Amino acid sequence: MRKPLACHGIFGFVVLAVSVFVFSLSAAQSDDFKRLVGVSKAEVEKKKGEITIGLEWVEELANNTLKPFQQEFPFIKKLNYSRISKVENTQRILLEYQQGRAPRYDVMHVSSELWTAYEKAGVFLKPPFDYHKLAKSLPPDWGEIDPRALDPDGNYIAGTGLIRGGIVYNTEIVAADKAPKGWEDCSSPMWRGKVLFDPRTKLSALQHDPKTREWFLKWVKAFVDNKPVFNRGQIESVEKVAGGEFPIFCGVSYYSAMPLIEKGAPVKYVLPDPYPLEFGTQVHVLKWSQTPATSQLFSLWLGSKGQEALGKYAFRGFPWNPKTPIYALAKGKYAALCAINCLEKMDRYDKEFADLLKLPGVR
Repeated sequence: MRKPLACHGIFGFVVLAVSVFVFSLSAAQSDDFKRLVGVSKAEVEKKKGEITIGLEWVEELANNTLKPFQQEFPFIKKLNYSRISKVENTQRILLEYQQGRAPRYDVMHVSSELWTAYEKAGVFLKPPFDYHKLAKSLPPDWGEIDPRALDPDGNYIAGTGLIRGGIVYNTEIVAADKAPKGWEDCSSPMWRGKVLFDPRTKLSALQHDPKTREWFLKWVKAFVDNKPVFNRGQIESVEKVAGGEFPIFCGVSYYSAMPLIEKGAPVKYVLPDPYPLEFGTQVHVLKWSQTPATSQLFSLWLGSKGQEALGKYAFRGFPWNPKTPIYALAKGKYAALCAINCLEKMDRYDKEFADLLKLPGVR
């Protein structure tokens, strides 16, 4: 009779040990996030509660999006925001730093085109905390970090989902039965010579994804044969459609179109199937920053709890998140994804796309 009791005792001990281990692991994971918040608080307090964030977003939308972040962490007494809208500006910031002038940004997004230059200059630093561990230790109401948004080397988290390719059309010019529904409409003879298009590489996800690549390359050739009108500048092109100068604009970013639409412009946005999705707003820890932990804290919030505010105000939420406005439009459609391995090939895709458009050198 004693052997079963002994086995039961051993089994109970094992269960207890496992329970203690799981509890300890859970507590350790929770502590990772708590420690990050504690370090961030100390950093910000040294700056008298004031931080400066530089991203590519339009200021009005950014300020609305960032308010919930500041409210979540009241030790941030004052949050200054500056828009860094062009690659040239990001390059200028690096040159100023190399010349001995420390940039004012505590938290800053660097355009992917300049990652190599920033890495060579030694500006990108290893984050103070492990992102993969932090992603597992978030508060329950923050939601989860999509694993695809995590840099495999643990240097950053992508905070936004950039839907680069949609179609907008003027509802006062285009009849309802003629309204575009998909990519095939962009190359339709009906719109020959009347379609606006931004020649910069915005559709690279369709270029990269093996499920869409062959189709996409054929589509570009047919589209070019349809004589589109090239115009750099997404918002400017949406304005041209709203003003009736052109009936449709193909390849427009969701976040570029929606602000004008919400203000009442006679323009409708169509999300084709498949659609290109690129991860964006990767915030590296920068050598000049006095708040490296706060950079990480901001990235974590942006990729999880901040998605609702991000989708509502900046139109850059992940399309699979039900709290974002794009969710209903994207549901059931295929997302061609440009993640880390795609971004690393952008130089090649830039050249290939320029050649397809018969405009060598266009980025």
